[in-house]
Amino acid sequence: MSVTRPRPVVDPAIEATYGPSWRTMPEEAVGVDVDQLITVRSATDVLDRRRRLIDKLWKGAGLPTSVPRIDRDASVPELDSLPHDGVDRATLTMANGLTSTSYLAHPRRPVPGRFGIFLAGHGNGRKPVYHLPQLAVMRTFLERGYRVAAVDMPLQGWNSPDMDPPAAGGPLPTDPASHERFAAYEGPDFCAATYYLDPVITLINHVAELDPLTEVATFGFSGGAWTTVLHAAIDPRVTLSVQVAGTWPFYLRPHPAHHPNFGDWEQRRESLPELYDIAGYLDLYVVGSTGAGRRQLQILNRFDPSCFPGVGHRSYAQPVRDRATLLGGDWEVVDDATHGKHQVSPYAVSLLAHELDRRSGRG
Repeated sequence: MSVTRPRPVVDPAIEATYGPSWRTMPEEAVGVDVDQLITVRSATDVLDRRRRLIDKLWKGAGLPTSVPRIDRDASVPELDSLPHDGVDRATLTMANGLTSTSYLAHPRRPVPGRFGIFLAGHGNGRKPVYHLPQLAVMRTFLERGYRVAAVDMPLQGWNSPDMDPPAAGGPLPTDPASHERFAAYEGPDFCAATYYLDPVITLINHVAELDPLTEVATFGFSGGAWTTVLHAAIDPRVTLSVQVAGTWPFYLRPHPAHHPNFGDWEQRRESLPELYDIAGYLDLYVVGSTGAGRRQLQILNRFDPSCFPGVGHRSYAQPVRDRATLLGGDWEVVDDATHGKHQVSPYAVSLLAHELDRRSGRG
């Protein structure tokens, strides 16, 4: 088990191939008053923002209380190498005929009440770019007695891209797995952002029926990290949330100039303006990490070729941490300079192991 906290050691060979812009504060952060951008300032604000987010997402109906359909002992060859004691298939049919298919692996030595979720990013969750990190994260949970679920993004991975056509009609993206198609389903009675959240919430509901929950840890990569952030803000059952290479506050999105990342449909302010008016990313970080025993860790790959590289996080890391601490929470950003890929690195997996061990009193 992980006893001392692993440290990210900068890879000098990789660092030497990048210019000074990768290790200096970007101009987009100059003059930004982050303390004023964080509008959650009290415990009352935390509860109010959570309530308003839930009302916006589920149109006043509250968090889902249902559970997915569970098929026991599913055959999932991609997960055969994991130290599990069986895998269940979880199927959830959502609005407009969209279906989510996730898998729940049971540990050989279960510790009652522990549940982990890995949220994959864009692309098929079983392609090599996601396959090895997914297994490493799931293994880390299983070895510590956690039931663990593997959840793909809507329309991707194990999920079908098939759904009913939008009532309003109109053109749809050529790529059936593109999240841009969700814009056509937005309306006064439905928020398409719930497609990302419902599979996670209903899985937690299911596991809570098996054992009273003591630890719920979510680990999201890339697009899955966006789900991790929003879910932690609206579901206080989450005790530990880890987001890897998945989000940045809006003021940093134009950086770097040669490859800005404004995000997919769900990540952009103009797609869901009413949602982000309630809580922008900085506020979501605070709300998602505030509460007794709750912690959120943001891991950013400094030399990531596609998502949120460099050291722009230094402009908000301390203000967000200070605000979360003031409100009884625990939030931290980690600069992973150990590699040069868009991935969950071995260091990130080792850090997850340390976090889980620390929470169980072994670290």
